Amino acid sequence: MPIAMNPVAGDIHVNRPLTNFSQKYLQTADKFIALQAFPNLPVSMQSDLYWEFDRGDFYRDQAEERADGSETAGGGFKVSTSPYFARVYGFHKDVTDRQRANQDQGINLDQSATQFVMQKLMLLRETQFISNFLNTDSVWTGGVSPDQDVTWGAAASNPVADIRAAITAVQGTTGFRPNRMMIGRTAYDTLLENDEILSRISGGAVSSQPAIVQRQLLAQLFELETIHVSEAVRNTAVEGAADSIGYIGGDHAVVYYAPMSVGLEEPTAGVQFSWTGYTGATSMGQRIKRFRMEANAADRIEGEMAYDYKQVAAELGARFIDCSDAA
Repeated sequence: MPIAMNPVAGDIHVNRPLTNFSQKYLQTADKFIALQAFPNLPVSMQSDLYWEFDRGDFYRDQAEERADGSETAGGGFKVSTSPYFARVYGFHKDVTDRQRANQDQGINLDQSATQFVMQKLMLLRETQFISNFLNTDSVWTGGVSPDQDVTWGAAASNPVADIRAAITAVQGTTGFRPNRMMIGRTAYDTLLENDEILSRISGGAVSSQPAIVQRQLLAQLFELETIHVSEAVRNTAVEGAADSIGYIGGDHAVVYYAPMSVGLEEPTAGVQFSWTGYTGATSMGQRIKRFRMEANAADRIEGEMAYDYKQVAAELGARFIDCSDAA
């Protein structure tokens, strides 16, 4: 039998994982809008009440001319309270001693477990927020009409006029002009392709970050301060089934008023109550822990979020549905 004189590839190299490259599907924080869309209010207690002053009482025209020797016209206003309750949500991933001792270079199980846990919690928070305030019908009562059905995918549509009319309508009944928009990625893409909008912002996105500049130009066109685009995706399939991945945000948009921060005697469409009094929680009500599970010979990476989203003024928002429709 002839003897092979030249070594083959398998004789001189054993395949092993690279230490400078790996592929991990990890959505970055800017894809989620739940932490940004409503102003955040850190609270020390899990539940409490907040004051609500009656809008109609403050806007009613009641002052009158005072006749000589008579009393001035008078009136009053109603005050009520509403509650919040910050529920606690959690998720964990265990890293066993054997896994950690046997991991190769390029793998950091503790870091990956932390990212895995936080991703799960962010997905839950985003799904809840989008479901309650963007994808659900009849939540917002401001604007030209509740849940205005638009056809921004049609060539003859005019989303600039639609959005400005809704904003003006909200201001006309509340005194506050919407300054923000939340919108699903599909609806946002439709806006960017609309002829009426392209004719107004074309050529403006010349920058090292064109997408950011384009979003700023679009906000300026609508006279808004911020546009929050929901770009996060989730897998709705159960483990073991074929993946079913899609955007969390639907084909909808909402324009609404919300200040950057909330305080006394200032309105807002909604508030994010974050329970910071929960031991170790951040200003967003989040905390991550690592603790020993000796019975399992493992360390547990556990994350928790404690929060409550409240829509406190439905009249401060106007919703557009099925934005990508062409007819």
